[in-house]
Amino acid sequence: MKNREYRVLVTLALMASLVVGNVAGTSANVQAADNKDKSTETKKTSETKTSSSATPAKDETVYVKVDDAGNQKDVTVSDQLKNISSLGTIDDVSDLKDIKNVKGDETFSENNGKLVWQGDKKDICYQGTTTKKIPVGMKVTYELDGKKVSADDLEGKSGHLKIHYEYQNTSADSGKYTPFLMATGLLMDGEKFSNVTVDNGKVISDGDRDIVIGMGLPQLKEQLTSVSSKVDDLDIPDSFTVEADVTDYEKVEAVTVATNEVFNEVGTDKFGSLDELKDSMTELQDASNKLVSGSGQLKDGLDTLLSSSGTLVSGIDQLASGGNTLASGTGSLVSGANTLADGSKSLANGTSQLASGAESLNAGAAQVATGAKSAKDGAGQLESGAQALNDGIAQMQNQVGVGVNSLNSGVRQLSDGISKAKEGATSLENGATQVETGATQVSGGVAQAQTGATTLQQSLVDIAGGNDNSAMVAALESLSHTATPEQQEVLNSVIAGMEEQNKKVNDGINQAAEKAGNLSISLGTLGEGAKQVADGGASLQTGAGTLVEGLKELGTGANQLQTGVENMATQLSDGTKQLSDGTGALLAGTQSLNSGLGTLSAGAGQVSEGSAALSTNMKTANAGAQSVASGAGQLASGASQLNSGAGALSTGLNTLQSSTGALVSGVEQLDSGAAELNSGMIQFNEEGIEKLVSVFDGDVDSLLDKANELLDASKEYKNFSGIADGMDGSVKFIFVSDK
Repeated sequence: MKNREYRVLVTLALMASLVVGNVAGTSANVQAADNKDKSTETKKTSETKTSSSATPAKDETVYVKVDDAGNQKDVTVSDQLKNISSLGTIDDVSDLKDIKNVKGDETFSENNGKLVWQGDKKDICYQGTTTKKIPVGMKVTYELDGKKVSADDLEGKSGHLKIHYEYQNTSADSGKYTPFLMATGLLMDGEKFSNVTVDNGKVISDGDRDIVIGMGLPQLKEQLTSVSSKVDDLDIPDSFTVEADVTDYEKVEAVTVATNEVFNEVGTDKFGSLDELKDSMTELQDASNKLVSGSGQLKDGLDTLLSSSGTLVSGIDQLASGGNTLASGTGSLVSGANTLADGSKSLANGTSQLASGAESLNAGAAQVATGAKSAKDGAGQLESGAQALNDGIAQMQNQVGVGVNSLNSGVRQLSDGISKAKEGATSLENGATQVETGATQVSGGVAQAQTGATTLQQSLVDIAGGNDNSAMVAALESLSHTATPEQQEVLNSVIAGMEEQNKKVNDGINQAAEKAGNLSISLGTLGEGAKQVADGGASLQTGAGTLVEGLKELGTGANQLQTGVENMATQLSDGTKQLSDGTGALLAGTQSLNSGLGTLSAGAGQVSEGSAALSTNMKTANAGAQSVASGAGQLASGASQLNSGAGALSTGLNTLQSSTGALVSGVEQLDSGAAELNSGMIQFNEEGIEKLVSVFDGDVDSLLDKANELLDASKEYKNFSGIADGMDGSVKFIFVSDK
């Protein structure tokens, strides 16, 4: 069956609750059983741990697996050594086999059954096995429709079933009898078992199944009867029988617990005084006699009541009249209570609105404080950014100065190149004059001219390559992205001037390069032949003149470039100065802003604290108003209930008034029942109390001595598998059916 372990635990808990309930003389509360057991265990543990002794305590549980007839199959023993004083080593005694630590890594050494555990200041939990005979046991028999059968033969059968448990206590075989209380729990499926009953036990149902608890005290009655034959009249069970109607039988799960702890809780000093016991029996007999006498007096009182029924009827009439008056007065009380309740609700609503407003104020103040802190943090970041911008402007000024110097150097190189070009053009012009002197001189002049043109063209190309200031423009454009609008305007103006001057310079260079190319073409034409050179001497001369004019224009362009560079340098200097001044002002402003926001944040924090206190006070006031409103509402409700009750009382009294005839008849029946009660009490006294008292009327000394002997034997039995000298302990046996 599923969830077997769970069902076993439930059965054990119910059994424990039953045992505690029966021994204490109170009814068992199933739902609180688990908590009760834990409380008892905690108490014992606490008492044990406060002991001054350094010797550990040993708690032992013996698990016995049995078949359906109750025969022992195998035994597993679980021991817990409670290391009360946190000892390093624990001396123990055990005759178990296959011992193993089940809750730790602590080890032990063994010598002829004596164990030494390395306690490491902890408790030790270990298990082992044994083949020793158990001092308690049971025999289980089955009947189906009046015929004895085995559990195996019952499988799948239907009919009226009896299961009989006969408990056994064989501890006397070892020379001394130890009393044990034994209790068994059986779990019966509600779909298979019905009409379940048990003697010497209880049946508890949860709707889907029945939990049967049976109990007994094996051999106890025999032990007591051996010294007093009158004990034979007392009911001390050592067995129980379960009966049920079964359909399609399936093996019943059962758990049995045997323990002597209940006897160890009884102090032997309670049985030390024979006179006190006899006095108690005398008091019990006297109390029973008083009950008999009291039941007779009850009969006499009811006779008197019956004879006074006329007076009773008259009193009921007066009660009915008073009830009507009370109902009228409570109506006025309800009206006043409702008025009070309405006023208190208005008060509560007002304080609720004030509390809500205070809470909103608190929330707003908190937001202001948070915003001020965030703004202060932002101002700090802005101050850092302004400082970084100011540092960047300083670096830009240095870079601009370097760029302007590079540009001036390029312009000087351009001027030098133009001067060289002029010298070449002059040479060309002189050569053209000498062309007519001879083809050889023409050829040489053409070669020189070609060399000069090539040099000029290369110089122009070099100048054009050195005139690229796009990197500076890009740097200024990147800087403008983080600048203020005023700074961006200055930077954009500088960038525009640089681009304009750059265009002019490039245009002049391009023009010079174009003319140098034309010159190269012309010189190539000259090279076609000496004759053509001679014929073209005049043309070359013209060309040289043109070149001179071009170089003059190029010189003019170089001068304009120089002027542009100087203007650009001035504009860059002025712009970067304005930008530096602006970032300096920005830095100073952000520092002031940061300081002001710090003051604002501190003030906002004080406002938030004040509004929080106000909100708390208003909540307290609102809670008080709510309590007043609640109390007024309860008062109104109570007044209404009182009015309703008064009305019901009035109605009831009127009904009672109209039912006085039935009341008189009921008194007559009660009088008759009292007579029966008196008769029953006389019988209970004669057959119950007097029989119990008679047990202790005679050889009571030997009975008390036997009781003390049994209790002492129970206290001495502390362990099953062995225990060290001076060590305190306890043991219980749990029998589980083998499924």
